[in-house]
Amino acid sequence: MSLTSLVSSEELVQRAHAYHQTILAANVRLTTPPVSRLHLVSITPTASKGDRITSASVAFSFTVEPEDCNAWGTIHGGCVFTLCNAAGKIATAVVAAGARNIVSTDLTTNYLAAVPLGATVTIEIECLRVTRSIGFLRGSIKDAQGALCYISVQNVSFEM
Repeated sequence: MSLTSLVSSEELVQRAHAYHQTILAANVRLTTPPVSRLHLVSITPTASKGDRITSASVAFSFTVEPEDCNAWGTIHGGCVFTLCNAAGKIATAVVAAGARNIVSTDLTTNYLAAVPLGATVTIEIECLRVTRSIGFLRGSIKDAQGALCYISVQNVSFEM
């Protein structure tokens, strides 16, 4: 049995979109603008146990706009943090079907290279494992040429 046959791709996309809308509905003034511009590119299940997906990689695209930039015309670190935070929560919702109230317990981001205004990046987040209430994730942001610009490690807590 293939990983994609465990849960339909439509169901995985629906989970991602539903949690994305949950984040936007919270209407947090500082985080809504960049998070609203995350565009889902792909969802790839990476492991399973029995009839459920236990890990998955979720990719988004994002184009840097003026409000995302610092004084040097590159994406602001706070914006990167916000995008990784939201993408991690969405990836958790994809793997942990029914998860709600997903909250980051810690998130570390490392800045390797700047991303300029107007650039489109790919944000890849892998939900490595979920327990009954905790998710473990790692992620990256790459430029259009595939060069690594940022990396992240995140843990989240949630309710079922």
